[in-house]
Amino acid sequence: MGTKEKIISAARNLIYKKGYNNTSIRDILAAADAGKGQLYYYFDSKKSIGIEVIRENVKSWQNELFDDILAPSLNPQHDFEAMLDWVYSFHKDQNRYYGCPMGNLIVELSLEDEDFRDLLNDFMNEWIISLAKNLLSFSSLSFEESQIEARSIIAQIQGGIVLLKVTQDLSVLDETIKSLKKRYLVVTN
Repeated sequence: MGTKEKIISAARNLIYKKGYNNTSIRDILAAADAGKGQLYYYFDSKKSIGIEVIRENVKSWQNELFDDILAPSLNPQHDFEAMLDWVYSFHKDQNRYYGCPMGNLIVELSLEDEDFRDLLNDFMNEWIISLAKNLLSFSSLSFEESQIEARSIIAQIQGGIVLLKVTQDLSVLDETIKSLKKRYLVVTN
């Protein structure tokens, strides 16, 4: 891993755990084992690091969730369930629950700066559209209704993660995921 990647990785981890505003350049340098000159060779400001962290998080979600799990398939209900399992599995092995990496960024940075908000809004719209298309494949909803339903599902997921973060009790997220599966998946015996 090169210096730039180490800096981004360290920043992603620190911002996830501490938040953007509570993460300093000094923190990032220490975690990346990099010098100021190295950091400023790649990034001109903390904001440019924040933008890169958002882009890297979005890229991960695009690869793992939008392009893989929620890509059109012959079994959209399985894909819906896989999305819920993907969300749950991210948190289940943690010793401490810090929340959703993207949800945390949205809450903290949406009003901080227009550049942050644009990237985060684009991400959220992509999730809504990907999920809406998935819902269309196994429901009788119109596209507009599926978008409304997708926003509701995402709100429930993010709400479950917020409750997980404040309670530090994984069963809270487990209940949310089970409730969504019960509501949206047809059980066949």
